[in-house]
Amino acid sequence: MNLNGLFVATLTPFNNDENINFEDIKSLTEFNCSTNVDGLYVGGSTAEAFLLSTEERIEALKATAEYASKDKKLIAHIGDISTKKSENLARSIADTRYDAISAVTPFYYPVGFDELKKHYQDIIQASGKPMVVYNFPAFAGVNLTGDQIEELLNLEGVIALKQTSANLYQMEQITRRNPETTVYNGFDEILVSGLAVGAKGGIGSTYNIQANRIADIYKAMQNNDVAQATELQRKANIVIDTLVEGGVIPSLKYVLQAKDIIKNANVRRPLNTVSKESMVKLDQLIEKGLC
Repeated sequence: MNLNGLFVATLTPFNNDENINFEDIKSLTEFNCSTNVDGLYVGGSTAEAFLLSTEERIEALKATAEYASKDKKLIAHIGDISTKKSENLARSIADTRYDAISAVTPFYYPVGFDELKKHYQDIIQASGKPMVVYNFPAFAGVNLTGDQIEELLNLEGVIALKQTSANLYQMEQITRRNPETTVYNGFDEILVSGLAVGAKGGIGSTYNIQANRIADIYKAMQNNDVAQATELQRKANIVIDTLVEGGVIPSLKYVLQAKDIIKNANVRRPLNTVSKESMVKLDQLIEKGLC
């Protein structure tokens, strides 16, 4: 299965009472599918997955699959610190149109590498769908070596890696040693660099508001136009700098609300809301047409 390309890491919209706003899921899904991306990465950390109950995660995954256009590929993030919860999530979407599942490495509790491999094998078996391993050392607190990542990539059913790490040397090693494997760049601010060292696509949260610019970066790199890609990356990073300053998830929702893509910019506690100072800066980006 070829899952190369760009995937929007989706958000979960909420009402004022913090319940999921399914009308906004529909609107946002349709908006993201109208952009020049290849698919959606649903239910990851950008979607506030770990602030949702298992039932809510299942509902959001199924709703997005229902509303997504048929020409877009779908990856369902079903990762959790509990193998049992991940298995339940995996089974819940086994009969849906998701092309693959994905799971971040379990966090908080120390897990040995043999147990980590078993964790992935159990989830793959529960789902019956191919797996995209999600390596996010900064948040998961699990620092996998290149050899360990390669061992995970060689597990039956694993077809790709989401590498959310600034360690470009490790990414180059992975892509060099596994040239047929799809590796996604996970940090939007270094997409050009990730593609330069062999990534075959990207998965990103800021694609929600600048997907077409991201797609132009990808196209420029495919055409070996590094100068154009770098210029576009700089523009993307102006947006990213402001999002980071205000909090990425609440800032993304603020912009989407300001552009009438969603009706509510609510996040689930304890995430912060956007400050008035950040609102001003985000409004300026919108006015300049940067997002």
